[in-house]
Amino acid sequence: MDTIEILTSAIQHKKQISYEYDAPDRAVGVRIGNPHAIFISTAENVNIDIFKLGGVKTDPAKPLPAWRQYKVKNIKNVVILDQNFSTADGYNPTSKQYARVIAKI
Repeated sequence: MDTIEILTSAIQHKKQISYEYDAPDRAVGVRIGNPHAIFISTAENVNIDIFKLGGVKTDPAKPLPAWRQYKVKNIKNVVILDQNFSTADGYNPTSKQYARVIAKI
């Protein structure tokens, strides 16, 4: 399965994931989070909104847990974990940013 398929499955089953984010100026290492939506942005990127619970922190001023948005092309080594999750506070499934949604809760 490719990354989008794995992430879509995690969203559909409301399963927590571990993942790495390989992008310039980002700390290397594993992150843990709850994926909520994959969508095509206005800049034509495939993005994902994840409620990040733990793992590598790139900015000490941004405490966890918190919402993070990532470009899917930079997400690597996704593993679906056994842990189920509930929809996180602040999630808006009718947000305009999801006009071109691929998968969402």
